[in-house]
Amino acid sequence: MHAFLAGLISVLALARTVLAENIVITVGHNTTNNASAVFQPQSVTAKLNDVVVFNFTEGNHTVTQSLFYAPCISANNANSTINGFDSGFRDTVNGTAITILSVPITTDIENQTLWFFDYNTCSEGGVGGINVNESSSQTLEGFERNAVRLNGTASSTSSSMSQTSTSTSSSSTAESTSNDAQRTVVFVGAAVIPVILLSAFL
Repeated sequence: MHAFLAGLISVLALARTVLAENIVITVGHNTTNNASAVFQPQSVTAKLNDVVVFNFTEGNHTVTQSLFYAPCISANNANSTINGFDSGFRDTVNGTAITILSVPITTDIENQTLWFFDYNTCSEGGVGGINVNESSSQTLEGFERNAVRLNGTASSTSSSMSQTSTSTSSSSTAESTSNDAQRTVVFVGAAVIPVILLSAFL
């Protein structure tokens, strides 16, 4: 009886492995007008033993794991306990030197959402996710919005810089903060106070 059960378990385990899939995400579509197109598809669903394969086909991009609240910062830099995946820059010119990064779905991560971004396009929406729960508060749209809002485009970056020069207190606070996302929030919050005070005297 024990031998039968052991054999059955082995067969089921083998069947589960055989049914595993390679799920391909192409990296490097034309991002001139739409940075979020760097990953196609931008979101995938993968089960245990599946392998998500990032196929770099065009441009110079990365696939770097991150966290929902820190979309353009590597997961390891945002939380040192996470050993996230990071392809580094893969420079693929005119379809040559195509490379891949494989992310196997193991028991440790099968029930987690894995967020990722491209260093070159993240602040414009170059992000994606594996096993995103769209019924939760952490959706792909929200993650993309965070990437643009917290890390900014050129205009929001220059706006933050100008706020730094007009507020000494916010500048000193920002210097003690290593997280770019937190720095942006500090600038915006600190800049509101002088405006309110000034309006009181008008």
